[in-house]
Amino acid sequence: MIKNPKLILMILLFSAAWLFMPGCNGVATFPAKPIAMNDARADYDTDGDGQADFFCLFDATGRITRIAYDRSGDAKPDEIIHLDAINPRFCRHLVLVLDGFPIDVVKEFYDSGHLRMFHRPAVVIAPYPTMTDLCLEDAFGYFPCSGYEARYYHRTKRATVGGTSDYLAGKNEPFAKIIQYRASPLDDGTAYMNPKAMFESELAGLKRIWDRRETMEVIAYFVSTAGMGSRFGKEGQLHALARLEQFVNQIVMETHGLVKVTLLADHGQTNTPYEVAGLDKHLKAKGWRLVNRLQRDRDVVMIKFGLVTCAVFNTLNPAKLADDLLAAKAVELASYVEGDAVIVRTKDAKAVIKSADGKIFEYKPIVGNPLKLAKKGRIDGRELLKAATDSKCKYPDALYRLWRAHFGLVENPPDVIVSLHDQYCNGSAFFSGVMERSSTHGGLNWKNSATFIMSTAGTIQGPLRSEDIPDKIEKIFNRPFPAMK
Repeated sequence: MIKNPKLILMILLFSAAWLFMPGCNGVATFPAKPIAMNDARADYDTDGDGQADFFCLFDATGRITRIAYDRSGDAKPDEIIHLDAINPRFCRHLVLVLDGFPIDVVKEFYDSGHLRMFHRPAVVIAPYPTMTDLCLEDAFGYFPCSGYEARYYHRTKRATVGGTSDYLAGKNEPFAKIIQYRASPLDDGTAYMNPKAMFESELAGLKRIWDRRETMEVIAYFVSTAGMGSRFGKEGQLHALARLEQFVNQIVMETHGLVKVTLLADHGQTNTPYEVAGLDKHLKAKGWRLVNRLQRDRDVVMIKFGLVTCAVFNTLNPAKLADDLLAAKAVELASYVEGDAVIVRTKDAKAVIKSADGKIFEYKPIVGNPLKLAKKGRIDGRELLKAATDSKCKYPDALYRLWRAHFGLVENPPDVIVSLHDQYCNGSAFFSGVMERSSTHGGLNWKNSATFIMSTAGTIQGPLRSEDIPDKIEKIFNRPFPAMK
C-alpha cells in the first residue's frame, strides 16, 4: 500500500505530464455549432470549406430522427437516412459512462436543444452510498464489490484492508474487466487536477478503440467528468456534455447512422462547495479509539479514502456510535443494523426498516419521520421508486437503498453508515488538500442519488434503479448487455 503522500503526488504529476504531449486533444472535430439552423434542420460544415455538407433533421418534438449528406456539392441534403428505421440489433452500440452527473443538469442541457440525437433522459437512482464502484456494478449487472471503496474493513479478517495500491490495481472495480475503455487508474489523479485535458485524452483513447472496429459494443467509462464537476461544478459538466455532443454527432456521421449511442452516469453530484467534516476529531473527543482492528467496546474503524458526502464505520457498539455521530454538525442521517432490521436516525427522529424479500418493506417510525415518507407501514419498494421524479423527493427510493446498503450490496458492509450534509465531506486529508472542492457525492439525498440514462436507440422510461439498466438495454437491442458479461 502506498502511504507516502510525496510518492502519491509524484504519481499524479507523472500521469499529468503526458496529457500535454501533441496528439492528445482535438478528437471531436465535428463543428460545435451549425452554420445555419431552423425548426426543421441544422446544417453543418464538416470539412471546413464554408458550405454545409451534413444535415440533422428534426421531428415535431425537436429530436433528430434523420441525417442527410450533400453528395452533389450544392450544399443541400440529397441523401437522407431515417435513423429510427435502422434496427438497433444490426448497429454497433457505443455506451458512454460518465462519472458524477446529476439528472437536473442533463435535463437542462437537453431542454435547451442539445443532445437531440437522443430520446429524453430518464431518472436513474443510484445505490446508497452513491459510490462509483457500487453504481457501475449495478449498471452492468456484474458481481458485487468487496467493499464500498478500495479501502474497507474486512469482516472475516477483522482488519482494515486495501488502499491506494488496490485502487491503482482496480481490485474493487470488477466491471473494468468487461468494458472496452477505462483510462489507467494511475491517471485518475489528473482527472481531478486537470480534468479538461484528461477528458480530451479519454475521448482520444476511446476514438482509437472505436475506429479499430473489433467489437459490436464499446463501453467507455470517463473518470475525468468527476473532476469536471469537482473542479468547475455545473459549468464543467456542461462543457463535458457539449464536447460529448460533438463526439456523438461525429460518430453518427462517420458510420452513416449505423451506430446507437447510450449515455449514462454512475451517480449524481452535489454541485455544492464543501469542507472536511472532521468526524475523526469529533469521535476522539467523544472518547472513541480510532483503530484498524476492533478489540474493545469503544474501538471504531473509520474509512477515509475518497472525498465523499458519506462516511462508514465498523464498531462493536453501533447504536452508541450512531448517537455520537449524530451530534456532529456534518451528519444528516445515520443507519445501522439491529437483528434483521435497519435502524435509520436523524438528530430528532428514528425509524425501523424491515424486509423479508428486499421488495416489500415495513417502515415503522419510532420518533418522528426521519425519511419524510408520506406513507408508513407496509410499502412496496417499486411504488416508492415511482415517486422519485424530481428534487421534491428528498431521499429517493430510500427504503430499498438503505436496507440494501446493509444487506446485499457488498461482501463487507460496514456497521454504521452516515449521510452527510452536502457542504461536508469525509475522506483522505491529502486529497482534500490538493484538489478543488466544488462538488462531490456519496449521500442519500436527491442531488447525490439522481442521475440519468438516455439512448439514441429508443425511449427508456424512468425512474429506474441502476440495477435495472441491463434489462432495459437488452430489451431495446434484443441481445445481452453488456455483451461480454
